[in-house]
Amino acid sequence: QLNKARHIIRDDLIIPFYQPKVRLSDAKVVGFEALLRWQTSDNQVHFPKNVEQAFQDYVLATRISDAIQNKVFADISTWMKQKLQLVPVSINAAPVEFLKDNYAERLLHRLSQYKIPHHLIEIEITEQILDDRGSDYVVRALTLLKQNGVRIALDDFGTGHSSLTRLRDYPVDCLKIDCDFIRRMNHDPAISAIVEAIVALGPKLSLDIVAEGIENIEQLELLKLSGCTIGQGFLFSKAVSHQQATLMLGKTV
Repeated sequence: QLNKARHIIRDDLIIPFYQPKVRLSDAKVVGFEALLRWQTSDNQVHFPKNVEQAFQDYVLATRISDAIQNKVFADISTWMKQKLQLVPVSINAAPVEFLKDNYAERLLHRLSQYKIPHHLIEIEITEQILDDRGSDYVVRALTLLKQNGVRIALDDFGTGHSSLTRLRDYPVDCLKIDCDFIRRMNHDPAISAIVEAIVALGPKLSLDIVAEGIENIEQLELLKLSGCTIGQGFLFSKAVSHQQATLMLGKTV
């Protein structure tokens, strides 16, 4: 896996695909999550599970992150030149990327290079990052990013060990409800109650709430009843290429 990761970095095969985030009331695209893919010479698109070990290695994870950021920022720059109505794009950060105390500075420098307005970028982290050793680096990096207008989202919320009270200690703007909760909520009243509680907490903690992994109308209707307003999942769209995302942005005007 590590050799494969080195190969896709060396040969510049990495491309971002974009999973739309939509407003549940009318399916209007309100954001994208950039997801790692790579494309081989036969035009086959490959998924990150084939190189997931690379995200345990600081050097490889950082080089992959640099590559994906460069591609995403280049895409946003193109959309700006095309005068499309832009939506925020979220980028996932692996825990290992915070082992050195320069994550925020490197990201902000790259945004400056591409002249990307900071409010168009959101960094997605998992609860695991907040529990890892070196979390001081994480909190400092996230605080600096938020002070500079970059949004922070906590991914897979509800699956880790972070207590709700700890949310006050972190500069988080958005909670993403894990897709496992969404998958089970129609058949498990306890899970449905947890989802409703998280959605209700959002406004009180000044947090946006995003439901992940919406796959059917029943899930959508239950989420709308609970007050959830933003979601993503195959019911709306799988992750799409830059070209398809460009077409979607053309329709948001």
